Amino acid sequence: MYGHQFYRFPVDRRVQFINTQLQQGGFDSLEELADDMFLDVDDIKRELNQHGYIFVPEINQFVHCVGADIVNPS
Repeated sequence: MYGHQFYRFPVDRRVQFINTQLQQGGFDSLEELADDMFLDVDDIKRELNQHGYIFVPEINQFVHCVGADIVNPS
């Protein structure tokens, strides 16, 4: 999947796709996955952060933060 296809999906589907690819798709990092999809890592993080998701590098996944103020980690 490429960037123009990625952004056609709803946010929750994008998060699911990224997390699945990072877990099972053979990508060691979000940066590696983003490069493969021709996406900018900071753009992905910024957009998903606006919808309540943050990237946790220790588990290499996006997680949804409910009921908390989210601080932009970039």
